[in-house]
Amino acid sequence: MMNIADKVTFEIQNELRELIGEVSAKGVFNGYGIFHKKLMFGLYQDNHFYLRGVGKLAIYLEEQGAISYMEHTDTPAIYGDNYYLLTEKIRQNKKLYKSLVLWSIEQVESEQKKKALSKEGSIKNLINLSIKHERLLHKIDVDSVETFFEVGPAHCYIELRKRGFSVNLAFFWSLTAAYLNKHFTLLTQEEKDNALELLNDLLANEGMRQVNLIKD
Repeated sequence: MMNIADKVTFEIQNELRELIGEVSAKGVFNGYGIFHKKLMFGLYQDNHFYLRGVGKLAIYLEEQGAISYMEHTDTPAIYGDNYYLLTEKIRQNKKLYKSLVLWSIEQVESEQKKKALSKEGSIKNLINLSIKHERLLHKIDVDSVETFFEVGPAHCYIELRKRGFSVNLAFFWSLTAAYLNKHFTLLTQEEKDNALELLNDLLANEGMRQVNLIKD
């Protein structure tokens, strides 16, 4: 039998499953948290879906017309300051919608990983990475493990390319695997597909050449 949370969020769960697969809901204060593999990336309240976003994602959402949860609802919850109501234009653009949801999930995952890693640790000590990676990331002001997890592998890769550094797909996989705290040979096809899709969407937004699996 379907529980109350699933009944209330039935439509938004179906909408999101078409984009990212597994989705679940759980009651949180006066709304419902939307989860992907135990990572809460969305909030559903009063028939509205709010996507979680911090840093660059939050800025991008605001630029696209998304409204802060705290401004939109009459009964805001204290934990809702990082959630945004997406425009219909975004939700109708399935490719963009999916990339934003994946970006949000990536941010939540990185925050969890940061808690498990020492903030004083060196980038070169992360799995797959070396002094070479640390020096390159230093060029784009990514000087700590904490900053690396805040920025994410896709944005690091793009910023390095924008500044003229020669980085290839193997470099990106090393960053991605370090971000997921696993050896690069253990990346699943789904993890690679999601990471590459996000990277190419962000490259397209920057007007840059997308990564070609064969050539790169």
